[in-house]
Amino acid sequence: MKKNYLQIFFTFFIIIGNSQSFDTNVNNLNSQFQTTLKQISLGKSNVPLEIDGSTYFFKNPQDCVLILSDGGNPISLKTNYNLLNETFEVESEDGLLNLAPNKISSIRFIENYFVVFNSKFYELITKNNKFSILKSFSLEAIEQDYQPGIQDKPNLRYKKVNSLYIVVNNKLSQIKLSKKAIIALFGKSNSKLVKTFMKKNKISIRDNKDLKLLFDNHQDIIIN
Repeated sequence: MKKNYLQIFFTFFIIIGNSQSFDTNVNNLNSQFQTTLKQISLGKSNVPLEIDGSTYFFKNPQDCVLILSDGGNPISLKTNYNLLNETFEVESEDGLLNLAPNKISSIRFIENYFVVFNSKFYELITKNNKFSILKSFSLEAIEQDYQPGIQDKPNLRYKKVNSLYIVVNNKLSQIKLSKKAIIALFGKSNSKLVKTFMKKNKISIRDNKDLKLLFDNHQDIIIN
């Protein structure tokens, strides 16, 4: 009986020891993660202004894989793009931190893929060995009408704005977001071909998947 008690006690001791070791490892990993976040951030996010509407790209923070520019191990975390600050925010033990674009190569979500070009975040629409198509996002402030002395001054209202770009030979050029401007990228001699393709496939120039389809299928006739 005494031998059985000793075996039970010894087993209990091992379990407790392993549990403490596991907790220590978890704490160490969390500490390393928090340290890494600080190293790749610009510091704390600014306090939001009094505005009407959301300043974020996603409704809620989304899971993603973050690729560091120094070639370090990828990081899995939740983040959201703050359109006002034009950078990604991540929750840390010190509060919200703004991620530093110069420390990051790309951020991949389930349906969206962001890359860094000239220290700024862009959504990647498509890329090949000749060019890349990127999209940027920001907010435009709009003052709401009101009657001074009668009504309190309302909060600023923000409108989400996106811009389209093409990168050729590492040079970024903005594309006017119109069918005419996009068709012109393929040259006058190919305009009929591109128009027919857009009509047949019901291409919307504001839809990322449609833009990718258009540029991927006509990448060989794009004007450099």
